Amino acid sequence: MATCNLRKENLVFATMQGYSFKLSDIRWQLDKETCIFPYKIADKMPESMRIGYLTTLAYFSAEYSAGYTKNINQIFSQWLGMIDIKTIDANAVYQFNVSLGPEKNYKLNSIKKFLTKWKKLGYVGVETSALTMLEKIKVKNNLTGEAVKRRDPNTGPLTGEELEVVLKSISNLLKEDKIPMCLYCYVILLATTGRRPLQLTSLKAKDLIRTGEGCFLNIPKVKQRKDFRSEFSLVSIDDCLYEKLTTLIDMNQKYIEDSINQKINHIKNKLPIFMDYKKTVSIQSGQSLDTIIATDFLHMKNSFISKELDKITTKFNIQSSRTHNPIRLNARRFRYTLGSRLAKEGASVEVIAKALDHKSINSSGIYVKNSPDNVHYIDMKLHSFFEPLSKIFQGSDSTQNKKLFTEYVLNSFGFTDCKHEHVECFTCKNFRAWSSE
Repeated sequence: MATCNLRKENLVFATMQGYSFKLSDIRWQLDKETCIFPYKIADKMPESMRIGYLTTLAYFSAEYSAGYTKNINQIFSQWLGMIDIKTIDANAVYQFNVSLGPEKNYKLNSIKKFLTKWKKLGYVGVETSALTMLEKIKVKNNLTGEAVKRRDPNTGPLTGEELEVVLKSISNLLKEDKIPMCLYCYVILLATTGRRPLQLTSLKAKDLIRTGEGCFLNIPKVKQRKDFRSEFSLVSIDDCLYEKLTTLIDMNQKYIEDSINQKINHIKNKLPIFMDYKKTVSIQSGQSLDTIIATDFLHMKNSFISKELDKITTKFNIQSSRTHNPIRLNARRFRYTLGSRLAKEGASVEVIAKALDHKSINSSGIYVKNSPDNVHYIDMKLHSFFEPLSKIFQGSDSTQNKKLFTEYVLNSFGFTDCKHEHVECFTCKNFRAWSSE
């Protein structure tokens, strides 16, 4: 394998505490979930570019989330697979944009900041013309919520009936001891909180709270480029789920105590709620558990719990009445379902954004815009307006329909009539009433 001459061999510390690597390492482990192999990409570049790429990628590994860094590495892999790059200039950016096409050129947004930093660090490989070209290209935003718009039976929101079948089935499976407690709790949390997998797998025992006002979970924020467990949002849960989570925490404590043959009551609250039991095998009794549990080391991998969730409906034949096939389950479908249910119940965009822990209301609007009940409501409201009007144009009982239409307009828009001097319009302070005569 070709390698470049590295100027430094300092240890690079990833954003996630407890993970580090050297620039010359073939494998960079960035957190419990994310591992990248940057040399597979760097070795496809001219030798003069490699040090710039690796150094800039290391910078992003230390400053940004592991997922973001992995995404950049994947985009460069795709870019180099499409085009033979000698240097990153305007032509290279233009060709990549053409290769991506208008539906996928949103990927250029992900690397714009990376290329700018590469250039700023002073390494060879990125020309000023490339950055200028990136500013000129019109980048189409990544389409979101398409499954919600289509009400896709396999990837969109679950129907009320499907959700009920899933929840009832996992409850029975737990009673029959056919699924582990962690999987049951995970599904219930997805359904009731709509949180992302990483938010749930980042939970620790101390996040489970009971007060005089009820039971709560302090759920970490993860997508807004936050440090590990640096910001939280408090979410209410019911007593039943609280008891199940308490049981799960007790099980985790016992498992570790049995593994290391010592009591850990003093750090019980720091244990992960969703724990990777295989990792406990590597803990030696002489190690500092306080150091280990401060990181995400013992937390369950998102990929593991997601695979378990995906298999459950096939394994136990939990079918959809729409498709007559096993219901496809993932965290996103539960988020879609919660957002759609809130929209159906008349929740505002702001309420939906808070419930789904969205950074802004932009993504939440999709639920309100595409609620079938909203369409029915609009149709019902406009029926009284259009029905007499259409009959007037058809010549059907014009006098009666003109009267109905006039009454509807007067009642709906606050116009004056012959009996009252003035009827206020409550939607605009500058409104000036009209006369019906």
